[in-house]
Amino acid sequence: MKKRYTVIAGLLAIGSAGWFLTAPPSYHEPGRAQIIGDPPTEILQADIGDVIAGNIVTLATDVKGHDEILPIPGTNDVLVSARDEWIWRVNSETGTAEKLAYSPVSPTGARMMPGNKNLAFYCMARLDHNIYDKSPGLYLLDIEAGTFSPLVTRVPITGNLRNDGLEVPNFDDPDTGKVHVQPFLELAPSDLNDGNSRPMQFCNDLDVTTDGRYVYFTEPFSHPKASSGLGAVPEAITLARNGRVWRYDTETQKVGLVVENSIFADGILVEYSDSGTVESLLITETVNFAITRAYLTGPKAGEYKVLWKDLPSLPDGMDRDADGRIWVGLIKARSGLSAFIHARPALKNILLRLPAEWLIGIERETGFVVFSQDASEVLAYTVHSGEAVRDLSVVIPSKDKLWLSSFFKDNVGVHYVPINAIFKD
Repeated sequence: MKKRYTVIAGLLAIGSAGWFLTAPPSYHEPGRAQIIGDPPTEILQADIGDVIAGNIVTLATDVKGHDEILPIPGTNDVLVSARDEWIWRVNSETGTAEKLAYSPVSPTGARMMPGNKNLAFYCMARLDHNIYDKSPGLYLLDIEAGTFSPLVTRVPITGNLRNDGLEVPNFDDPDTGKVHVQPFLELAPSDLNDGNSRPMQFCNDLDVTTDGRYVYFTEPFSHPKASSGLGAVPEAITLARNGRVWRYDTETQKVGLVVENSIFADGILVEYSDSGTVESLLITETVNFAITRAYLTGPKAGEYKVLWKDLPSLPDGMDRDADGRIWVGLIKARSGLSAFIHARPALKNILLRLPAEWLIGIERETGFVVFSQDASEVLAYTVHSGEAVRDLSVVIPSKDKLWLSSFFKDNVGVHYVPINAIFKD
C-alpha cells in the first residue's frame, strides 16, 4: 500500500511539474470576460449566396498561400505577398507569374504609393515560428529594382515595457481603445534609441493618405514572439488589449502612436471628411469579431467606437473600390466554442498551455462582407464552404475583378471572381 501511495505521489509530482513547465509566457494575459452574441441580422439578411464556388478563376498555380494582392495601377499586373517570403508579379491576362522581390520578413498588408506606380509600402511580420535575420516593420518596395528598404523597424516606447517584453499600454478605460488625436511621442528615426524605443514586433496592415503624406499601420500585439499564423493563436484566445496603430510621416520620417488598447488591430482604412481632411480610421479587431472607428478630427475627435460587433467570422483586411464601397475579408467562420471560452477567461490558461497547432481551428468556411462608404449599411455578404478557396485574408476590388487573397498555407494559385457576380451594375 505504501508503495502504491509513493507511485501516486510521484505521478502527481511529475504532473504538477509538467503543468508548471508548460505554463504560457507571462505576456499571454487573458483579458476580461467577453460576451459574443448572435451575428448582426443586417449582415445575415444581406446574404447573396455562395458567389465564389461557381465563379472563381485561378491563375498562376506556382503561387501558394498569400496575405495580400496589390494591383499595379495602369497595368494588368498584381503583386502577391506570398507565405514563401516572395513578392510575386502576376499578369491577370496571361496568368503568368514571376518572382519579383524576396522579402526580409514575411510580407503582409501593402499599398501603392499614391501617384507612383513603381513604389509600394509593405508591412512585414514574422510568420508562424520562423526565424528571420531582419526586423518586422514598415518597408518600401522599389518595384523596378525589386528591392526593399526599411522605413520603420523601431517605435517609441509609449507605455511600461516590462521585463517579459510586453508593453503595457496607457489607457483611460480598460474596456475600449484609446485614441491620440495628435500622435503620441512622435519621434524621428535619429531620435530613437535603446532607452526610448523598442523593435516593432508585428506590422500587419496599412493604409496611405491620398496625398502620400501619412502611412497608418497596425501592430496587433507586440511581445517578442509576436507573429502571424500560429503565433497569433494565443492572442486570439486571450482577447487582450495589446493592439496599436502607428502613423509614419513620409516627409519628416517621424513615427508616433495614434491608437492603443484595441484588441488585435488588423485591417485599416483611412476615412475623410467632406473637406478632404483625414477624419477617422476604420479598423478590424479580428479576433474580437468587430469593426471599429477611431475619430481623429471633427466633433467626435478622440472617440473609439465599435461599429459592428459579433460578426459571423473573423474580419481581416479591408479595401475600398472606386465607388467607395468597403470590402472586408472574413478569413474564418467563428466556432461555437468561441463564445463559450470568451465568456469564461479562467479556462483560457488551460488552452494557452496547448500547442498552437492544435488550436488553429478546422473551420473551412470563408467569405467577405461589403459595406457602404461610411460602413453604416451592409450591401452584400457571402459565405464559401472552403472547397475552392480557404482563409480569405482580404478581398481586393480592381476594375472588373475581385481578387481573393488566400492565406491558407496549402493554397494553390491566385484567385478572383468577376465583380459582376456580386454587383450586376
